[in-house]
Amino acid sequence: MKYALSVTLLLAIGLHQIDAHGMMLNPPSRSSRWRYDGSAPQNYNDNELFCGGLYTQANNGGQCGLCGDNFSTGRPRPNEIGGQIGGSGVVTKSYGTANAISVGVKITTNHLGHFEFNLCNLDTFGSESEECFSQHRLRFPDGSDRLQIGTQSGEFDVTVLLPQGVTCQHCVLRWTYVGANNWGMCENGTGALGCGPQETFKNCADVSIH
Repeated sequence: MKYALSVTLLLAIGLHQIDAHGMMLNPPSRSSRWRYDGSAPQNYNDNELFCGGLYTQANNGGQCGLCGDNFSTGRPRPNEIGGQIGGSGVVTKSYGTANAISVGVKITTNHLGHFEFNLCNLDTFGSESEECFSQHRLRFPDGSDRLQIGTQSGEFDVTVLLPQGVTCQHCVLRWTYVGANNWGMCENGTGALGCGPQETFKNCADVSIH
């Protein structure tokens, strides 16, 4: 109900949507692989995997495709395995079992908010799904599972902790960026900047851990 109220309020006050832009480049997301591999499908809008946009996501009940596509697009969606861009899920990065890895993200238009990372182990789970991604919500060195980015734009070099004991021939690392520059209804019933529906990005990269 609070989500529906926030969407109604967002539309009622006529906010002009200015899209944020961002992408995961290390490891390269499926949509950004072409920047490093000439054989990969090209997506010149690889910095716009924002669930179809704020209002489209709101019309989809807040849901987003697994890897940033419009949720209402038929599966497999373009950036998912089997999709036009996701294809067979080409592994672009291999990590050792050392706990900490470095992930590179580029934000060209900052909308405040935070980053999250999840890991889906296809070796054990079999297919991509929100259930698979929820098995491993990765943490940062301070123990949190969200990284507030403030007003910084440009390139981020983020240290993320891999789950202990996990190895895989094929895992999917997912970056999520949730903005916080839209006004909406908070959990306590008041309105504030950063509450309610916010623009959301998701990028998926295929990796292995040995």
